[in-house]
Amino acid sequence: MPCATSIEEALVLAAERWPGYEFRIKTTEEACGPCPICHEATEDGFLIFASGYFFCRPGRHDGWLDDDRPRTLTPEQILLRKHEAEQKRQARQMADLERRLSAIERLNRSRIHERYHANLDAHGYEWWCAKGVECWAIQEYKLGQCDRCPTDLEHRPSYTIPIMDQRKSKLINLRHRLADAPNGDKYRPEMAGLGTSLFGSHHLIGADKGIVLEGSIKSIVTAQYGLPTVGVFGKRGRFQTAWLDLFPDGPIYIGFDPDATESAERLACGIAKLGKETYVIDWPDKPDDMFTVHGCTVKEWMGYLHWARRIH
Repeated sequence: MPCATSIEEALVLAAERWPGYEFRIKTTEEACGPCPICHEATEDGFLIFASGYFFCRPGRHDGWLDDDRPRTLTPEQILLRKHEAEQKRQARQMADLERRLSAIERLNRSRIHERYHANLDAHGYEWWCAKGVECWAIQEYKLGQCDRCPTDLEHRPSYTIPIMDQRKSKLINLRHRLADAPNGDKYRPEMAGLGTSLFGSHHLIGADKGIVLEGSIKSIVTAQYGLPTVGVFGKRGRFQTAWLDLFPDGPIYIGFDPDATESAERLACGIAKLGKETYVIDWPDKPDDMFTVHGCTVKEWMGYLHWARRIH
């Protein structure tokens, strides 16, 4: 049964059970590191969850962080452990925020997104247009081209996507889409420390609903049709609770690709628990391909929202 209530509390338990092992926090719900039991997982194959559950992918064993303890902690010990975990959580949040703000300020001072945009040649425009992005949108979003992605170890060429805040007045992130990379290895940030961002939040201004898609390009393509779409990065759909303040009071639709239905449902459940009216859309194909490949009309595209599944 759960033995922790936060990832920080879980790591306190992990440190007590396996002294000397370093585990890295990935999200507010998950940490990873080398496996202290079978030693088959060397980096991120050993997972620790906020509930206190752990799982080793290569070793295929699991358990609870306190299942080696024959005794029960006293209420005072449990309270002390929770207090220590809360202090660590607050310290980590403050450190993460300071690093992110510093990185964003450096990014804005560099104005590198404008240089990448100016670097676009005919081949670059052709690449973006092949993705379904209109020429006016390339200009509007200042999409760009980079000969050598700065945070890619192989320095492969990439196409750049600036991410602005809701008022479109400040650059908060810059993503590189590698030109030639397999699925799952396409995107890189401009620099470390920028964190994760919601793409296209200005699409939600004046809308009566919000539609969350997987990735920025899908948001750009669909927003060209006047749709209130935003993009999260990756199938896991890393979504920050604070982003809900950017959404209108109406329903939120999660419309990931057909192969990411489980991730969409997981995200929808998390949002629904916060009291938002939330639905999952079942697309027959990728939501941008519905327009660019299948010639879908806006009315037909919106029809899939009518059949979306309510998540409680």
